[in-house]
Amino acid sequence: MNIRITLPNGEATGEIIDSPAGRELLSALPLTLTLGDLFEREKMGPLPVALANVTDPIGAYTVGQIAYWAPSQDIVFFYADTGDLSIPEPGIVHLGTITTGLDLIAAGGDPFTMTIEKA
Repeated sequence: MNIRITLPNGEATGEIIDSPAGRELLSALPLTLTLGDLFEREKMGPLPVALANVTDPIGAYTVGQIAYWAPSQDIVFFYADTGDLSIPEPGIVHLGTITTGLDLIAAGGDPFTMTIEKA
């Protein structure tokens, strides 16, 4: 399923995978969230409700990935490779990929507001 992400500096697009967590996120859209920057590699912010269907966590990320960090209910947008691609336990849950506008997410600020909706 395609999503549209509206940022203060423009618009990005992404694709959410067909998985239990992905479908759960899609059912919660539209969402307006406040995100911050972490480690100069990711923009992250809490979802209003935890995703319950989190399975198959992974211990590494890829640039452009949309993921979920369960301990703090955060949706995460990875925008840079800082040399260490590892993620601590319990790992992240892959939700999807940014297809356009990753540079806009990276330049979004700290903090900034974004709206995510179905495209």
